Amino acid sequence: MSRAADLLQAHAEVMKLARLLGREPEELAYLEQLPPDDLLALRDSVTETLYDAHGGSLGRLAAASRLLPAGLTATIGQRAFGPLLSARLAGLLDTDKAVDVAGRLPPPFLADVAVELDPRRASDLIASMAPALIGRVTAELVARREYVTMGRFVGHLSDAAIVAALAAMDDEAVLQTAFVIEDRSQLSRLFAKLPKDRPAGVVAAAAAEGLWLEALDLLNHLHTRQRKEMVLAARALGEPAREAILDTIIAHDLADEVGLIAEHDDSIAERLAQRQRQKT
Repeated sequence: MSRAADLLQAHAEVMKLARLLGREPEELAYLEQLPPDDLLALRDSVTETLYDAHGGSLGRLAAASRLLPAGLTATIGQRAFGPLLSARLAGLLDTDKAVDVAGRLPPPFLADVAVELDPRRASDLIASMAPALIGRVTAELVARREYVTMGRFVGHLSDAAIVAALAAMDDEAVLQTAFVIEDRSQLSRLFAKLPKDRPAGVVAAAAAEGLWLEALDLLNHLHTRQRKEMVLAARALGEPAREAILDTIIAHDLADEVGLIAEHDDSIAERLAQRQRQKT
């Protein structure tokens, strides 16, 4: 992995750590100089500490919840436990019971729970939830710009749930979520579920919102056909988009991305060389 790719991944990791700690990413920006693997280990350690606290008490609550009707458990979860405690309990319930309870909770509350939940501890629950409910919860998270939360869940969703989630996301949300996705090997799967016109929309969002860094980082993790769709969509936006892409490549030393773009736009390397000659 190149130094530029390391820095991008470190930036994404800091965003995830900040969300976990309830801090602004800027407050932890100094950590971006650490290797991404070290930041991931730190985040995992913090998560384990948070979830292991009061483990015995949580186990007893989960055991008691198994004896109650799902409707009553849902009511207690929403009115008494709240989203944080409900998130801690979610992975301790039997999957069928947890799915039944989740189906009785309003999407805004489930979105609150999702923010606090470690998906790895409730993977079976997430994979078993109805796609329609996943779509409604996703809409809540998009409205709150909870991209880190959505990025953590992608690898645990069924294909049908991913389709429902994407339908609830605007193009900017797709791009922002892709940048902080937990498992980047899932990006090709994610983009394969987009309707044919959506990759062009994602590129247009990058241009409109100044998110070329996120879009260029994405190229590293897509299949060749998917990269081609994005590069051709960027070319179709015209000269301002090309200039903005070149500015981003130079500012962040994204040499690897030049090669990926050049596969489908052979002018990019020459244009970059010309820009660099002009600077000197």
